[in-house]
Amino acid sequence: MVYSMKIKLVIFDVNQTMFSLSEIERLFQINKLKKGLVDVWFNSVLKEGFSYSLSGQYMDFSLIGINELKKILLQNKKPVTEEIITNIMKGFENLKIHNDIKKSLKLLKKKKIKVVTLTNGSEENTQKLLKKNNLEKYVDRCFSISEVKLWKPHKKVYSHACKIMKTKKQETLMIAVHGWDINGAKLAGLNTAFISRYEKILSQFYMAPDFVEENSYDIIKKL
Repeated sequence: MVYSMKIKLVIFDVNQTMFSLSEIERLFQINKLKKGLVDVWFNSVLKEGFSYSLSGQYMDFSLIGINELKKILLQNKKPVTEEIITNIMKGFENLKIHNDIKKSLKLLKKKKIKVVTLTNGSEENTQKLLKKNNLEKYVDRCFSISEVKLWKPHKKVYSHACKIMKTKKQETLMIAVHGWDINGAKLAGLNTAFISRYEKILSQFYMAPDFVEENSYDIIKKL
């Protein structure tokens, strides 16, 4: 089915949506942690970020990540050293992009649709990742929650990106692999596209997205 909506701006979530966490899994294994614990850790970071934001305070991804990593190490009876923690956290600087995202960015450029990134992490790190993956020319701007001091999926985060890009919400599409991210963007008034490769299905209590595909390229082809 081809959708008739006019999209002028596409917003991509960063971690897990654009970039794989396989590098973090590798570093966990090097430090004798099961790679499955990466999901446990990452979800714990999100949970703490959401909770802290809900209480009316703000803490950045990195500091929460370090604290939650210490817990993972202790829970698994591993040494907690500055070297191990620094090593794993620096892994975020070396994430590899998913192939479908690379193809999508190139197609969006051809379609003359603006592209931005929106992360609960660092804007600077997103810029580094795009440069390392030779994709910086396909992205118009990188946004971080640090600009509004609220974690996604707060509605103001998505609205801020639209406002800065001077694009109407109804002409904007948010793409993510996380149901909570998709739902937050939909509640903010944006069009949404859910990539199912990670969570597989959306929770039934979330608002229905406009697109659901296994990869981003199949979504972008419909715009």
